[in-house]
Amino acid sequence: MNLAKWAKNRIEKNRRSRRGISTIMANLTMLVIVVSLSSLLFVWAISSFGAYQGGAGYWFSSRSIANQERVSVENVYFGSSLINIYVRNVGTIPFTVVSLYLNGSQTGVSRVINVTQVYGFSMVNTITGSAPAHGDIQKVTVATSRGTVVATTWVS
Repeated sequence: MNLAKWAKNRIEKNRRSRRGISTIMANLTMLVIVVSLSSLLFVWAISSFGAYQGGAGYWFSSRSIANQERVSVENVYFGSSLINIYVRNVGTIPFTVVSLYLNGSQTGVSRVINVTQVYGFSMVNTITGSAPAHGDIQKVTVATSRGTVVATTWVS
Protein backbone atom coordinates (compact mmCIF):
# COMPACT_ATOMS: atom_id res chain seq x y z
CA MET A 1 0.00 0.00 0.00
CA ASN A 2 2.84 2.27 0.66
CA LEU A 3 3.87 2.11 -3.01
CA ALA A 4 0.38 3.02 -4.18
CA LYS A 5 0.27 5.98 -1.82
CA TRP A 6 3.66 7.19 -3.05
CA ALA A 7 2.58 6.91 -6.73
CA LYS A 8 -0.64 8.81 -6.03
CA ASN A 9 1.26 11.66 -4.35
CA ARG A 10 3.77 11.76 -7.20
CA ILE A 11 1.03 11.98 -9.85
CA GLU A 12 -0.69 14.81 -7.99
CA LYS A 13 2.56 16.81 -7.75
CA ASN A 14 3.28 16.46 -11.46
CA ARG A 15 -0.20 17.50 -12.53
CA ARG A 16 -0.54 21.01 -13.92
CA SER A 17 -2.44 23.64 -12.13
CA ARG A 18 -6.10 23.83 -13.10
CA ARG A 19 -5.98 27.61 -13.26
CA GLY A 20 -5.66 29.26 -16.74
CA ILE A 21 -3.74 32.35 -17.71
CA SER A 22 -5.04 35.59 -16.33
CA THR A 23 -7.56 37.64 -18.30
CA ILE A 24 -5.03 40.46 -18.67
CA MET A 25 -2.52 38.14 -20.35
CA ALA A 26 -5.26 36.67 -22.56
CA ASN A 27 -6.33 40.14 -23.70
CA LEU A 28 -2.75 41.19 -24.38
CA THR A 29 -2.12 38.01 -26.38
CA MET A 30 -5.24 38.59 -28.50
CA LEU A 31 -4.24 42.21 -29.03
CA VAL A 32 -0.80 41.18 -30.31
CA ILE A 33 -2.35 38.60 -32.65
CA VAL A 34 -4.91 41.05 -34.07
CA VAL A 35 -2.35 43.82 -34.63
CA SER A 36 0.11 41.49 -36.36
CA LEU A 37 -2.58 39.99 -38.65
CA SER A 38 -3.96 43.41 -39.55
CA SER A 39 -0.48 44.71 -40.39
CA LEU A 40 0.08 41.67 -42.63
CA LEU A 41 -3.27 42.32 -44.33
CA PHE A 42 -2.39 45.98 -44.83
CA VAL A 43 0.98 45.16 -46.42
CA TRP A 44 -0.64 42.59 -48.72
CA ALA A 45 -3.41 45.01 -49.77
CA ILE A 46 -0.96 47.84 -50.55
CA SER A 47 1.21 45.58 -52.69
CA SER A 48 -1.82 44.15 -54.52
CA PHE A 49 -3.34 47.55 -55.31
CA GLY A 50 0.04 48.83 -56.45
CA ALA A 51 0.23 46.05 -59.03
CA TYR A 52 -3.12 47.00 -60.55
CA GLN A 53 -2.72 50.76 -60.38
CA GLY A 54 -0.72 51.09 -63.59
CA GLY A 55 -3.37 49.47 -65.78
CA ALA A 56 -6.27 51.24 -64.11
CA GLY A 57 -4.53 54.61 -64.27
CA TYR A 58 -3.93 54.18 -67.99
CA TRP A 59 -7.53 53.14 -68.58
CA PHE A 60 -8.97 56.13 -66.70
CA SER A 61 -6.63 58.60 -68.39
CA SER A 62 -7.45 57.25 -71.84
CA ARG A 63 -11.18 57.42 -71.07
CA SER A 64 -10.88 61.03 -69.90
CA ILE A 65 -9.19 61.92 -73.18
CA ALA A 66 -11.79 59.98 -75.16
CA ASN A 67 -14.54 61.87 -73.35
CA GLN A 68 -13.21 65.08 -74.91
CA GLU A 69 -13.93 63.69 -78.39
CA ARG A 70 -17.19 64.89 -79.89
CA VAL A 71 -18.06 63.40 -83.25
CA SER A 72 -20.93 64.90 -85.21
CA VAL A 73 -22.27 63.41 -88.44
CA GLU A 74 -23.53 66.58 -90.10
CA ASN A 75 -24.84 65.39 -93.42
CA VAL A 76 -25.09 62.29 -95.57
CA TYR A 77 -25.61 62.53 -99.31
CA PHE A 78 -26.81 59.41 -101.11
CA GLY A 79 -25.67 59.57 -104.73
CA SER A 80 -26.11 57.01 -107.46
CA SER A 81 -22.95 55.01 -106.65
CA LEU A 82 -21.19 57.13 -103.99
CA ILE A 83 -22.34 58.02 -100.52
CA ASN A 84 -20.77 61.13 -98.98
CA ILE A 85 -20.64 61.36 -95.20
CA TYR A 86 -19.67 64.68 -93.61
CA VAL A 87 -18.14 64.44 -90.13
CA ARG A 88 -17.37 67.45 -87.91
CA ASN A 89 -15.18 67.60 -84.81
CA VAL A 90 -17.08 69.55 -82.17
CA GLY A 91 -14.86 68.38 -79.28
CA THR A 92 -11.77 69.87 -77.69
CA ILE A 93 -9.13 67.52 -79.14
CA PRO A 94 -8.41 66.13 -82.62
CA PHE A 95 -9.50 62.56 -83.31
CA THR A 96 -8.82 59.95 -85.97
CA VAL A 97 -11.71 58.30 -87.79
CA VAL A 98 -10.72 54.66 -88.34
CA SER A 99 -13.97 53.09 -89.57
CA LEU A 100 -17.19 54.11 -91.24
CA TYR A 101 -20.17 51.77 -91.37
CA LEU A 102 -23.22 52.02 -93.58
CA ASN A 103 -25.90 49.54 -92.51
CA GLY A 104 -23.19 47.31 -91.05
CA SER A 105 -20.88 47.41 -94.09
CA GLN A 106 -17.47 48.66 -93.05
CA THR A 107 -15.14 50.97 -94.88
CA GLY A 108 -11.69 51.29 -93.33
CA VAL A 109 -10.38 54.85 -93.35
CA SER A 110 -7.76 56.69 -91.40
CA ARG A 111 -8.24 60.42 -91.27
CA VAL A 112 -7.36 62.91 -88.52
CA ILE A 113 -9.99 65.59 -88.03
CA ASN A 114 -8.90 68.68 -86.12
CA VAL A 115 -11.09 70.76 -83.85
CA THR A 116 -13.96 72.52 -85.69
CA GLN A 117 -12.93 70.85 -88.95
CA VAL A 118 -15.43 69.14 -91.29
CA TYR A 119 -14.31 66.31 -93.53
CA GLY A 120 -16.31 64.51 -96.18
CA PHE A 121 -15.83 60.77 -96.63
CA SER A 122 -16.90 59.05 -99.83
CA MET A 123 -18.06 55.46 -99.70
CA VAL A 124 -18.90 53.25 -102.64
CA ASN A 125 -22.35 51.83 -102.16
CA THR A 126 -21.54 48.14 -101.99
CA ILE A 127 -24.97 47.01 -100.80
CA THR A 128 -26.93 47.52 -104.00
CA GLY A 129 -24.42 49.22 -106.26
CA SER A 130 -26.91 52.01 -106.90
CA ALA A 131 -28.56 54.72 -104.87
CA PRO A 132 -30.83 53.48 -102.09
CA ALA A 133 -34.55 53.83 -102.64
CA HIS A 134 -36.12 57.12 -101.66
CA GLY A 135 -37.32 57.02 -98.04
CA ASP A 136 -35.17 54.06 -96.92
CA ILE A 137 -33.59 54.36 -93.49
CA GLN A 138 -29.79 54.10 -93.51
CA LYS A 139 -27.66 53.61 -90.39
CA VAL A 140 -24.33 55.46 -90.46
CA THR A 141 -21.75 54.68 -87.76
CA VAL A 142 -18.42 56.46 -87.21
CA ALA A 143 -15.68 54.93 -85.01
CA THR A 144 -12.55 56.71 -83.76
CA SER A 145 -9.19 55.33 -82.71
CA ARG A 146 -9.89 56.00 -79.01
CA GLY A 147 -13.07 53.94 -79.08
CA THR A 148 -15.72 56.62 -79.49
CA VAL A 149 -18.60 55.31 -81.62
CA VAL A 150 -21.38 57.50 -82.98
CA ALA A 151 -24.35 55.87 -84.70
CA THR A 152 -26.92 57.95 -86.59
CA THR A 153 -29.81 57.17 -88.90
CA TRP A 154 -30.54 58.98 -92.13
CA VAL A 155 -33.36 58.77 -94.62
CA SER A 156 -32.25 58.45 -98.24
